[in-house]
Amino acid sequence: MDTIAAIATPLGTGAVGIIRLSGPDSLKVLSEVFSPYKLAGMQNAQPYTMYLGRLECGGVKDKALAVYFRAPASYTGEDMAELHCHGGAALLRHVLDGLSERGARLADRGEFTRRAFLNGKMDLSDAEGVIDMINGESAAAVNAGYRLATGGTSAAVRALTAPLLDVIAHMEAALDYPEEMEEESRLAAAPVIKELIEKTRALLATCRTGSLIKNGVTVAIVGETNVGKSSLLNALTGRERAIVTDVAGTTRDSIEETLEWRGVALRFIDTAGIRQSKDLVEKLGIDRSRSIAHSSDIVLLVRDGSRPSNAENSDLLDGISANTPVLEVVNKSDIAQKEGKNAFFISAKTGENIDALKDRIVETILGKNIDAGGELITSARHKEALQRALTSLTSARDHFDEVPAECTLLDLRAAYNAYGEITGDTADEKIIDAIFSKFCLGK
Repeated sequence: MDTIAAIATPLGTGAVGIIRLSGPDSLKVLSEVFSPYKLAGMQNAQPYTMYLGRLECGGVKDKALAVYFRAPASYTGEDMAELHCHGGAALLRHVLDGLSERGARLADRGEFTRRAFLNGKMDLSDAEGVIDMINGESAAAVNAGYRLATGGTSAAVRALTAPLLDVIAHMEAALDYPEEMEEESRLAAAPVIKELIEKTRALLATCRTGSLIKNGVTVAIVGETNVGKSSLLNALTGRERAIVTDVAGTTRDSIEETLEWRGVALRFIDTAGIRQSKDLVEKLGIDRSRSIAHSSDIVLLVRDGSRPSNAENSDLLDGISANTPVLEVVNKSDIAQKEGKNAFFISAKTGENIDALKDRIVETILGKNIDAGGELITSARHKEALQRALTSLTSARDHFDEVPAECTLLDLRAAYNAYGEITGDTADEKIIDAIFSKFCLGK
């Protein structure tokens, strides 16, 4: 395999820029461009030790740091090296050009992690966890990516494939000795298939929570005009994001703002007030309000505690899924009559209960233990593979006593292949290419 090189830090000017190498000639190429101050050359360097020295490469010079990683104890499983230079874009570009002149090929997107996968350093789902950690926009999303990257999902799936593979092996052996083994193998297979169905369903049940942690929670702020929706958005986000006036119908379009609370990304959407209106623009805004309420993860139904609620509040909920939580939020708690058994009283003006409302939103959607350590399915690809596995296992169970063992084996092998697509054991080149194409250069 050849030696690759890439800039591993974001493009632009910064304090430090990192260039990494991977492949059999990593140390040789590094030794040609970098001279450590306290050694005769990098050939004498201790692996995994950072050295200060002089870099001369691609027509530029720099005082830099370098480290060598010896195979197989490296990220890719190959010999690797890193140069930590000053973070000028031109400097890094010239150094990379100089490495190319010495035989290091420019790496493709995700090629370092792809080599780690091919060299058995990680499963396919582990690699996807690396992407999720890089792209995570909240602490919960990063932690979910970390569990994925460190083998949490792989372990959960392999706990399913191991007993399934045993069942397949015994049933295939029984085909050669039907009189002696067929009845025994089928009796042994039935409880295993039942247990696999239950465990697969349990994993699939985590998909919604996993998606919310990974992608964030969409919170629609809806209600009549002039109940304080825009004031609530400003109070929730801690800044004057929306215009607030006494004029009804000020908000004509939706306004979005995202913040992180208890490690979870909350995407608040302030919507146009609901009322009867002949104004075309306002009517379009009202229609959008209803649409946003219907597609959100949770709805904050806001009313003014200092005045009676109109019937339009309840009309707004028409068409909203029964699975979508709705929190009735009563604004102006400082002057409101605190009535309503399930109402949540806040004051956008004074800030009363604003943090408690954010707590309630997170707990309503995700429960109180957001990061309890249980395995979550955060990937749509994993969800689809698990659904196919479940379908095949259910088919095997439902027709177990009606069809020949060969037909049951077809379903069991299909389930095994579906599980294997998650870990990479049975994933084809097309799936692998699609996953690593999402990586940035240098990772």
